[in-house]
Amino acid sequence: MKKKYIYPERESKSLEFKSQPPKFINLIKTCVAFANGIGGQIIIGIENDTREIVGISEKTRERIYSEFPNSLYDTTSPGLLVEIYEKRFNDESVMIIDVPFSFRKPVFIKNEGIPDGVYLRAGPNTRKANPEYIDELMRENKRIVFDEETINANLGILSEEMLKSIYNVHDKEKLLSEKLINRGSTNTQLYPTVAGVLMFCDTPHSYIPEAIIQCTRFHGTSGRDIIQSEEIKGSLVKQAQISFELIKSWLTREYQLFGVKLKGKMILPEIALREAIINALIHRKYWIAGATKIALFDNRLEIFNPGNFPGLFDLNRLGDGTTYLRNPNLARVARRFGLVEKLGTGIRVILESCQEAGLQKPEYIEGADSIKVIFHFLPAEDKFSTDNAKLLALFNMRGEIKLGEVEKYLNVSRNTATRKLNQMIESGKIIRQGKGPAVKYILIKK
Repeated sequence: MKKKYIYPERESKSLEFKSQPPKFINLIKTCVAFANGIGGQIIIGIENDTREIVGISEKTRERIYSEFPNSLYDTTSPGLLVEIYEKRFNDESVMIIDVPFSFRKPVFIKNEGIPDGVYLRAGPNTRKANPEYIDELMRENKRIVFDEETINANLGILSEEMLKSIYNVHDKEKLLSEKLINRGSTNTQLYPTVAGVLMFCDTPHSYIPEAIIQCTRFHGTSGRDIIQSEEIKGSLVKQAQISFELIKSWLTREYQLFGVKLKGKMILPEIALREAIINALIHRKYWIAGATKIALFDNRLEIFNPGNFPGLFDLNRLGDGTTYLRNPNLARVARRFGLVEKLGTGIRVILESCQEAGLQKPEYIEGADSIKVIFHFLPAEDKFSTDNAKLLALFNMRGEIKLGEVEKYLNVSRNTATRKLNQMIESGKIIRQGKGPAVKYILIKK
């Protein structure tokens, strides 16, 4: 029987599989999406669901080599040029269409025009770009960044106290050089910029409605039963401080008395939470409607941020120190405030601190134009050799858990999960509390 070979990587923002070449127009749409993003590869001869390498026929080889490059160049604007080559995996060959990112954006399909002919990658999928994404591509093409655009308001909305805390004096020339204020069309009137309003205005949401964090705490894991919800406003420094302290209080469990003070244990490392919140505030797209959202569930924390990763960032290189700044002026001022210590280290700090705490690796999910980071409140599985050790680690981390969580974490049946929990009850490690669906299992503190 012929041995199956599985491609080691999965489809992503920069990688697409085809078992057989589809109609050229579908390949072209994917090429356009890659060119508008970080570039990418289409590999023909791999099943996209199973990643099994099935190879290509001679007919496919000849057609792609001889017809596709001209079709792609004639159909797109600016005309795309790609590299096509083959790679062999034992007995099978695949064809690779290597698409570089374009310096001239947006790239679009000529007969569809702008906006209909502009495509983007949403994770492993190709879809039509929305107007906000196209605006960003046009700004990128003109080397314009959003955070230095002018806000039509008086300079008086900027807090003198906050400005002096960073720059000592209210020096207009300094603020101009820092892109916190801009000159108007007459070159005599001065106006605050997006960066200036976000960092130094007490009510930035009055001028940039998206400058809000929505913090919500849910009962359970589904997101239907809200326990508490808070809308955090103010300068980005204030939003970072308030939201961090609020989420920190929600994440602190298992209070114990130390002397005359009660101290609790946080489920997540403080530094990971802090970095994730600051990353969301500094790197989000402030021209996309909607708040930055932080949601706490019984088994995870999610931080949702409008706007995908900026520049040529690739999820496959997560935490390698690569930095692309969507809002360079915000990032610079954030460093002056001490919110950002060293560019390019935030995600690495998040990953390393969770690893040191014995937690599962945080999950980053890139949508059409959004990023969600999920912190799972589960121990890293590779640290334990038996299910019992994994289960005890879960109790030590969480204090109390439900039967369904044990099923999912250990990937076992309900009966097996019940049996393992009963064994821990018999050994005096945990107790069962409640009845029916409300039953939970609690670690006995010694």
